[in-house]
Amino acid sequence: MTLAPKPASDGVPAYNPAQEQTFSGIVKEVKEYQCPVTGTVGSHISVAGDVTNLEVHLAPASFLKQYEIVLKAGQRVTVTGIRFEFDGKPAMLARTVTSGQSTFTFRDKKGRPEW
Repeated sequence: MTLAPKPASDGVPAYNPAQEQTFSGIVKEVKEYQCPVTGTVGSHISVAGDVTNLEVHLAPASFLKQYEIVLKAGQRVTVTGIRFEFDGKPAMLARTVTSGQSTFTFRDKKGRPEW
């Protein structure tokens, strides 16, 4: 049985470490847009897995720029986070993203944002 994250009062899912999952795939697109999850212009990646595609919410775009985190289309990534539905589509709040030998941390082990 998969537990769905409980939405916070603003509709953004509360991060529950007990619901963490890992998802691997290829980055299809990197995009920035005003996001209700971060409350700012956020960085996102569309990841194509074997069975499904996920919109992965990373962090505010300024956080990625500050730490020179660059993800590109075509990269294989493994995302650890919680799944939820965003705009009627499968999505994930990322805690970490690993690509090659690099692991980028966006949330601590309790799910609190690092920004």
